[in-house]
Amino acid sequence: MQERRRYKRFKIEGMGIDGKMLFAKNVKILDMSVGGMLVETDKRLNPGSEHILKLKYKDKSIPIKSVVVWCLLGKSEKNPSGEVIPIYHAGMEFVNVTDEMRRKIARFIEDQKKESDKNVGIFQSSGRRLYIRFQIVTPEEVSDFFESCKIKELSLSGMLIESEHLYEVDNKMQMEVFLPEDEPITLSGRVASCYSVKVEDTMLYDLGIEFLEMSGEDRERLKKFIDHIEKKSMSE
Repeated sequence: MQERRRYKRFKIEGMGIDGKMLFAKNVKILDMSVGGMLVETDKRLNPGSEHILKLKYKDKSIPIKSVVVWCLLGKSEKNPSGEVIPIYHAGMEFVNVTDEMRRKIARFIEDQKKESDKNVGIFQSSGRRLYIRFQIVTPEEVSDFFESCKIKELSLSGMLIESEHLYEVDNKMQMEVFLPEDEPITLSGRVASCYSVKVEDTMLYDLGIEFLEMSGEDRERLKKFIDHIEKKSMSE
């Protein structure tokens, strides 16, 4: 199988290279605080898994790192073909939020909360919660909802990643590769293969990803990084 690849893949586990892949689109926010949110999605979220939510707000994108606290079946809906689709509700906690990011989240809530809540302070506590949650006037759609994943192997044409979720072969999605001390590389990719891997008592999935579209600038940055890895492996 290796000889069929256009470029050699290099093992990069333990090098601090993270990946993000588009997990779901049009996630609805049911309520929200500066510390977390309740979302509705057609995909089940595993408690403890990390995701990046990118909020659409005034033609800008606000990326927020979050962890799934809980996820329950909320309801069922029928799609246009009559198939019953489960809809899940999940509680998300924001993590590693800077003061500047918290202010951006607060401005988003201030603009979107109900008129009856306009005089309620955003940083006010509520019961066991550190911050009070507000219902959003019109449930805002999250522009992108990324799953954090571990990149195990990387080349100029694709990569092998480890995911907590099963993806169908030929599924296409937006992805980001985070190189050390650099801006993320943005690309579109296709799931070329998907194999289950049991790690202790957890079922994970190894996904072979084929790169489809990437800017010339990002491809050049990726090439420089891979050249560095290749030189390092040859000297060891």
